[in-house]
Amino acid sequence: MTPKIVNQAAVDVATLAQRMVSQYFSHHTSMHVARDPRASAFAPNIEPGQHVPVLRIPRRDGNAMIMSFNHFLEESRKPKALEDFDRVWLIGALLMVGDALSANKYFGNIPEAEIIRHLRNGVAHGNRFNFHPRVIDKASGRLKHPANISRYAARQVMPAHEVEGILQGTELLFVWGGPDAIVDCLTVLGIHLWNVGHGLPTP
Repeated sequence: MTPKIVNQAAVDVATLAQRMVSQYFSHHTSMHVARDPRASAFAPNIEPGQHVPVLRIPRRDGNAMIMSFNHFLEESRKPKALEDFDRVWLIGALLMVGDALSANKYFGNIPEAEIIRHLRNGVAHGNRFNFHPRVIDKASGRLKHPANISRYAARQVMPAHEVEGILQGTELLFVWGGPDAIVDCLTVLGIHLWNVGHGLPTP
């Protein structure tokens, strides 16, 4: 039985983070199927007036964008397609979750929220870490609030990803970390806030 919710906001953001991770895995599952030559067997029947199988994306005016199934299935198999999706999805996920954390004041500046905060701001500013002076301690040059997933890393069998002030200006995606690092951080955030939201023990 699911424990009683004691912090709905924490549960909501946890659910969002977990959904982003799940959808990322779903995409990779879909891409695995798309790369199989047998995937073309799933093409829809050729409609009257069309020469090839097509898919439609509805427009608000009742019309639709029409695309060739076989052409874009082949496009999805290109290495650049996967890289582009990773970049766009990771940026979108960080923006969504980061904005939800901001609306909740980063739940008291917990490290798991702070790392998403700085990742979100970095991808929104040219894919480079961009720390506002107010978050940096002038004396040490370090972040005022720790930004890491250290307390969950070992138990989740993942690297202890961390962001620190020395990274100012450093390229973020695919240099500081790739999809694995972003997904790790979102996973840990989801776990932590789910526990907080249900009043469960946390490290």
